[in-house]
Amino acid sequence: MTEADTEPRKQRHDRALYEDLLATVRLMEPHVRTGSMFGCPAVYCGRKLAACVYGTAVALRVPAATATQALKRGQAVPFQPHGMAPMKEWIQIDGAALPDATDLLAAAVSFATANNAARGRKR
Repeated sequence: MTEADTEPRKQRHDRALYEDLLATVRLMEPHVRTGSMFGCPAVYCGRKLAACVYGTAVALRVPAATATQALKRGQAVPFQPHGMAPMKEWIQIDGAALPDATDLLAAAVSFATANNAARGRKR
């Protein structure tokens, strides 16, 4: 057994997927910033997180009604990072589905922007 075998497994996040996510979001909202959430590379609108890359998937925070519809359509699954319970308003899509999920990504950006505005913050 090697030292690598005894270390806890760390989630590796798809950097190319993150770059695609960031580029797509910047077309919708040029003033986004980068950061992390749960150790995942993330995209923020102001202080509010819109999306992150979790492994080879993309997690999005959207309005509850949007999340419910995406789950019903089979377009997404509940986001459960690190085995946690499903998170309200959070969904996960397969990274390969990102080009076909711009409606969900736009909803996440709008939701984050609106949540900033509700708190009196700009972008």
